[in-house]
Amino acid sequence: MSDYKRIKCPECGNENPRKLHEENDKNEVLYFSMQGTPVYKKIIKCGDCGYTFKKD
Repeated sequence: MSDYKRIKCPECGNENPRKLHEENDKNEVLYFSMQGTPVYKKIIKCGDCGYTFKKD
């Protein structure tokens, strides 16, 4: 019994984890690492409809 919540596309209702891709949101920097490279916030992109949304 896990509390794992399945990600669902709000546009088309797709729940297939192979079609939902996690990408970096280049508009929002969370912090800079010790090497000076930026760490970006993550967004989810649907492979069926192409809709991008934030992971809640």
